[in-house]
Amino acid sequence: MAFQWKGWYTRQSEANLADPDDLPLLYTRAFSLATIYPPEIKRVLVLGLGGGSIPVYLHRFLPAATIDVVEIDPGIIAVAKKYFGMRETDRLHLIESDGRVFLNRHREPYDLIIVDVFTGSYIPFHMMTKEFYQLVRSRLSPHGVAAINILPAEKLFVSNVRTLKLAFENLDFFNSGDKAIEATSVIVAAPLDTLSAGETAQRAAAAQARYQFRFDVSRLLQERRIEPSAGPKGEILTDDFAPANVFDAYGRRYRRQSQPADEPAGEKQ
Repeated sequence: MAFQWKGWYTRQSEANLADPDDLPLLYTRAFSLATIYPPEIKRVLVLGLGGGSIPVYLHRFLPAATIDVVEIDPGIIAVAKKYFGMRETDRLHLIESDGRVFLNRHREPYDLIIVDVFTGSYIPFHMMTKEFYQLVRSRLSPHGVAAINILPAEKLFVSNVRTLKLAFENLDFFNSGDKAIEATSVIVAAPLDTLSAGETAQRAAAAQARYQFRFDVSRLLQERRIEPSAGPKGEILTDDFAPANVFDAYGRRYRRQSQPADEPAGEKQ
């Protein structure tokens, strides 16, 4: 699933219909790393559907979990069902709604909340502010975690990290695994004390033994976990502060990185 939007080409989702357990887009595999933190996972919320590869994968390997998937665009839901084999079950529910509106209206706690929402090739601003991240935290169970996809652009990334730290004490960073897009793309945010490297490795091994993921989370932990380099502090993003220069920096850099060789470059800035 890809979009050509305002001169930007973005690949949003990819599925292997012959092998439903596969995750062809490398960044999607990093989301399973969030499962190593909670002691048990009974309720999962996924904000953003795309082709549905992430919720389908979790549905397959977390047989005790109920998964709610929230997608604002009915067209995306229709495409996921028609072309990507997306199906609802008694444990997998599709909900047409804005993600933040859903969180405001539903107070039931989740053990894992995944935020993977994009409009074209940027995240809707109301879903990366201090108020939004505090709302996400308030909907987590006592040992729950959030996994958030944040693509590159230095100003936007550092602003996101600074803003996330206002809501979550512990942030772990994992790269996308895609050398074509050099990025830290998945952040696991937890309202818990920081785990040592040894404790995290032990939990990863236990999670892999328990869930039997297709893509081993112990190996992913070794390959993907990184420490972001020090850089500018960034701005705190709030509902009342939406700096246009942040979006401009994000768009210019991500367009260059995501544009495939056989696609038109689009309108120049």
